[in-house]
Amino acid sequence: MAVFAKEEYVNQVYPGRLGRPYGLFMGGGGRLLAAHVIQILVITGWVSALMGSLFYILHCMGLFRISKEDEMTGMDWTRHGDGEAAAANVKRQSQSPNPLNLLRQRMAYL
Repeated sequence: MAVFAKEEYVNQVYPGRLGRPYGLFMGGGGRLLAAHVIQILVITGWVSALMGSLFYILHCMGLFRISKEDEMTGMDWTRHGDGEAAAANVKRQSQSPNPLNLLRQRMAYL
């Protein structure tokens, strides 16, 4: 919208507020495009700050990664015993009426 918004359409959407910025290619200058770029930068900064702090906390707690031994051996073997044991565990959980177990079963196949 910041590039192709016609002044006519902007005035239809925001009636009574003449002088609002419109598209760069339609002769409106770069004010609307600049507003969109600032919005993108603010959202990117917000998400980076929140997720960066979350990942730093997980890293400090040692929960961000598994050990190198577990990674090289494989999660099925180190956490579940082997592939068959993991499948039996999913089957056992699916027999339970608990909805959380059904969610775990569906997430195991993703």
